[in-house]
Amino acid sequence: MEKTANEIQKERIAKIEEKAAKLLDSVNVATLTSVNEKGYPRTCIMKKYSNEGFSDIYFVTSKRSKLNGKATHFESNPKASVCYFSGADSVTLVGNVEFVEDRAVQQSIWNDSDKRFFSKGIDDPKFRLLKFHTIEATFWIEGKFRTCKYK
Repeated sequence: MEKTANEIQKERIAKIEEKAAKLLDSVNVATLTSVNEKGYPRTCIMKKYSNEGFSDIYFVTSKRSKLNGKATHFESNPKASVCYFSGADSVTLVGNVEFVEDRAVQQSIWNDSDKRFFSKGIDDPKFRLLKFHTIEATFWIEGKFRTCKYK
């Protein structure tokens, strides 16, 4: 029995999604873009702490300023974008950021090398754990381009 066009498309999407997840597993940094207080995008290179496929990515940042900076931006507007790449392959994600308050999750993500920024660890009042959740992904992997939307 031949596969339907819909089945073939689903297989192609699953393959590119698997490659995108493996690509993210292989990188240590990604860009994270917030929307600043004037409505402009602000992109930063960030250490990726953890990820669940490419749908959820964890970053740590500091709440140093009440006027600007990623934490303040995401308090006002959770919309964000993440990009990562290796070689000629790249993925651009659009989604939302939430602040993770769950101590067990914070402890699982915590890295002792960050004591230089957060002397009290996850109890430091400036420590913020960000969780980016993907709602749209644009893949450019092995010369194949595709955009997919998620919930």
